Amino acid sequence: MNKAGEENRSVRNTKKRLREGLLRLMADKPINEISVKELTELVDVNRGTFYFHYTDIYDLLRSMQEEFFENFRLKMEQTVELHSVIPYMSAIFSFLGENRDFCKIMLGPHGDMLFVDRIKTQVDERCSHIWREATPEADPGKFELYNAFIINGCIGIIQKWLDEPERSGPEEISQLAATIILASVRPVIA
Repeated sequence: MNKAGEENRSVRNTKKRLREGLLRLMADKPINEISVKELTELVDVNRGTFYFHYTDIYDLLRSMQEEFFENFRLKMEQTVELHSVIPYMSAIFSFLGENRDFCKIMLGPHGDMLFVDRIKTQVDERCSHIWREATPEADPGKFELYNAFIINGCIGIIQKWLDEPERSGPEEISQLAATIILASVRPVIA
């Protein structure tokens, strides 16, 4: 890092290679089967360099996830329409599309359940108030069940969409998700 605390191009490139290498390895096996030696050999980075930046493989993964969620938060803050599910869903699917490789691995068979839970929490925090406002008379118990169903359904849509991106773009899939949510909220929990 330089005096201002910024990473130089070489450091950014090294970290990028390590991150891309970890994703390649996680496509084939769970993180607990990946060693620092295997990763550094794959991306041709010295193990000492790896340990200069990260304490272990899990630290690298945590760093990647923190960066992802910080960027997700910033993207969602740019979505200003507070009472419409469509802009939120569109922002979510656009962001996930921009980070397709990472999301596909994290939500896949060798991914991280804590990542999945965090995605669910983010979607819940950003969107559930919309369908709650659409049905203020809803029974709280029914609402919680409906909300859990919708959020888990959104994860399923996301996973399917990440696996088959050629089917539809972020706008089309977000429109589908919004339509499902808005068409079902009142009949189900009102």
